[in-house]
Amino acid sequence: MTMKKKTFKNDFPKLLSKFLMVYLPKQRGFSSNTVTNYSYAFKELFDYMKEKENINPSKITIEMLGYASIISFLDYLENEKGVSANTRNNRLAAIKSFMAYVSYEAPEYVNTCSTVSKIKMKKFESKPMNYLTVEATEFLFSTFDQNDPGDLRDLCIILLLYESGARVSELTAIRRSEIKLKAPHTLILHGKGNKSRIVPIDASVVRIIKRYTDLYGIDAEDFLFMNIHGEQLSRKGVAYIVNKCFQRAKQMNPSLFPERISPHSLRHSKATHLLENGVNLIYIRDLLGHASVTTTEIYSKTNPEIKRKHLEEAAQNLIEEEEFNEDEKDNLEEWLNKMIR
Repeated sequence: MTMKKKTFKNDFPKLLSKFLMVYLPKQRGFSSNTVTNYSYAFKELFDYMKEKENINPSKITIEMLGYASIISFLDYLENEKGVSANTRNNRLAAIKSFMAYVSYEAPEYVNTCSTVSKIKMKKFESKPMNYLTVEATEFLFSTFDQNDPGDLRDLCIILLLYESGARVSELTAIRRSEIKLKAPHTLILHGKGNKSRIVPIDASVVRIIKRYTDLYGIDAEDFLFMNIHGEQLSRKGVAYIVNKCFQRAKQMNPSLFPERISPHSLRHSKATHLLENGVNLIYIRDLLGHASVTTTEIYSKTNPEIKRKHLEEAAQNLIEEEEFNEDEKDNLEEWLNKMIR
């Protein structure tokens, strides 16, 4: 009698594919950009398992992804790959979300999943927000030759990042039909959680966009920005263009610019400039597509110029509105009660 060889069952590939292709986009309604970010976390995990544990991705099992393995992976990202603590936390969030999904879909792995849920996010000190002054922004725009097709395309990318306050993923998803070229000029952006918003666009920006779309022959349903292969421009492509144009402007006028910027810095710049001009946080929240004004408040908290203006206004109001004589101020409690009414 011959013994049948026991087959090894590995649920990891099936669970991961369902998590990324069904659970996140269809059950949770996550955007394609979020799914891409989660996928990238697992790509890095595969690289780690292959390089450090000598385990081929096809051989990874759920049991291999316990507390110790994930901690080692996170340390590898931070210490060897040089990622920030914030990126480390994002990778952990993706893995935790997957393990929570696994614990419901395949309860036999609940013990392994629960060990990962105990891993804490790493605390870190937030870096100062990187943005351009109004003068630097205007100088950056002035460095483009609009008669050069490549420069015209790059100018449109940077103008729209700033003018609309778009995230890079929102910019690359814009189709020609989503820009209204007739007044009132607007742009449709598709943000986080598949939420769309309509933002106003200045007529001067629209004129430049129209020159670009006419020159490149971009049809209504085409992506507004494409690579040399006629495909949707990637986030890396946008980052490359922004950095190239920034470095050129910085060489021309070094004192105006910070050490470096990212595409997101143009979004920060737009919000900061609006705040400096007294625009209400509610309107800025709607422009940026924030779920809560609390997120938008970071711009007023981190910008020293805005802080200074608020403090000066508060001090001026106290001086101008003082209505109490010295006798009243002798009674401190009564005076304070009047002040806060």
